[in-house]
Amino acid sequence: MTPPRMTRRTLWLSSLSLAAIGAGALAATYVRREDTVRYGTVIGTLGALRTVLPSVEKKYGLKYDMKDFRDATSTLLALDQGELDVINTTSQHLVRAISEGIDIVWISGWGGGYNVLVARKGFDAADDAALTVAILARKQQGKPVTIGVPTGSMQHAKLLIYLKSLGIDGERDTQILNVPFPNHPRALEAGEVDMAMTLSVFGAIAIDKGDAKLVRHLFGDERGKQEIGFIVNRRLTRDKPELVQHIVSSLAEAMDMFMSNTDLRIELERKYSRLPDAVVAMQEREFLKYDYRTNVADLKAMAKELRDLGWVKEDYSDRIDKHLDLTFLAKATGRSPAQLSTW
Repeated sequence: MTPPRMTRRTLWLSSLSLAAIGAGALAATYVRREDTVRYGTVIGTLGALRTVLPSVEKKYGLKYDMKDFRDATSTLLALDQGELDVINTTSQHLVRAISEGIDIVWISGWGGGYNVLVARKGFDAADDAALTVAILARKQQGKPVTIGVPTGSMQHAKLLIYLKSLGIDGERDTQILNVPFPNHPRALEAGEVDMAMTLSVFGAIAIDKGDAKLVRHLFGDERGKQEIGFIVNRRLTRDKPELVQHIVSSLAEAMDMFMSNTDLRIELERKYSRLPDAVVAMQEREFLKYDYRTNVADLKAMAKELRDLGWVKEDYSDRIDKHLDLTFLAKATGRSPAQLSTW
């Protein structure tokens, strides 16, 4: 059989086909440029998320650049100044941002359980009644109960709200001292304060060392659950909605890996943290709860409480919905915004 004759035309068509195949192979192996996400959070937190994000980010074409700050106020200011793309914030800082005219949007929840009230050894606060008696007795003696908490923090607000529920005016009936969170274990050990309204990790450290006992874990029921969430600048949701979607989807997938698995969270936190194993286990088993849903009612309750405390000039509870956008999370999880608005 005579083989087909090679002509200029068939040679040209063959070359064109090879070129097309080559271009297809190049397209198949091309990886798009990763978007760098500047993520701000408080130093030493979110160990589990930090540990798993690298295994998720590439799927969404992202590269997280984690930036640590000393407190939530600093992260909020950096976000407002355009230095960050996404941050963790507290319910209190969300309300404060609204009151200051900072146009931010809450895009996902993170969880709660961070508010822990502990007392030094020898201070009687077995229950609400005993604590009330101790505070009023010390006030009458001219030696007010001392409580350490960073001024203006979410824990400061929660402390005043809790004491008010006992009929105690925290500002008049006790002496509230501006003590940074990391100093709480030492201050309790030295007897410099009677109590500390602290972050769960520092409460766990003091309890584990035997220098403090738990008075109240202010979480759930009437105390509220929604303490921490993720926020971005509104202009990012408007100008780069696809990027925001990838951010939310990656965070939701990462959280899905550990938020309902306490043992895995402890394992992940131990990989990141330098804390003793017992402290990590106590914090994860006894205090912290995680969920990417948002208990919207708690955000509105915080707005009302801050107005009652005089920390903001108005009740901003009716503006919370305008600074909440769960549509990205709905797309990422397949749940409706209504389903994502409570947990």
